[in-house]
Amino acid sequence: MKRLLILFYATTEFVRAALTPEQLSTLQTVRDVARSIPDRSGETYENTLSAICLTESSAGRNIIGDFRKGVDITKASLGPMQVQVATARYVAARVKTLAWLKASSDMQIANLLLTDLKLSAGIAAHYLVILKNRRHDYMKSVSGYNGGMVNWPYFQRVMNHMKLVKRLVASGALQ
Repeated sequence: MKRLLILFYATTEFVRAALTPEQLSTLQTVRDVARSIPDRSGETYENTLSAICLTESSAGRNIIGDFRKGVDITKASLGPMQVQVATARYVAARVKTLAWLKASSDMQIANLLLTDLKLSAGIAAHYLVILKNRRHDYMKSVSGYNGGMVNWPYFQRVMNHMKLVKRLVASGALQ
C-alpha cells in the first residue's frame, strides 16, 4: 500500500510538472466555462474540451495555428481552443448570448479569440454542444471540432489527452 501511495504521488507530481502553471490555469478556465454550457440532455463537456485544448494548442502554448505567410490571420485557427473566425460567426448566429459578435469585424473577432480565453472557451463549448446535439454521436462530435465527420486520428489524440485530463482531475491539479 505504501508503494502504491508513493507511486501515485510521484505520478501526480510528474503530471503537474509536465504542464506549466499557465497551462493548468488555461485548462481550469476552459473547464469552468464548459460546465456552464450543457447540451440538450444537460451533459457538459469539461473533460472533452480540456482534452481538445491540449490537443489543439498544448493548453494555450500555441495560440496561432493553420497560418502561413501571405494568408490573412482571420483564416487561421486562433487562441487556446484554436477557433476560426468563421466558426465563431457560425456559433454566434446560433447562440443568443453571442449574437453581439455578428456586429464585429473579422479582425476584431480574431483579436478576441487570441486574447479572451473565456470567450474562446465559450465559443468552443457551444460549438461542441451544437455538434453533439446534431450528430448525436460523441466520436463524430469530437471529430467535427477538427472539421471532419469521422476523423479517427484526431479523435484518438483527444482521447489520449483525455487520460491526462482525468489524471489531473484525480490528482486535484484540476477541478
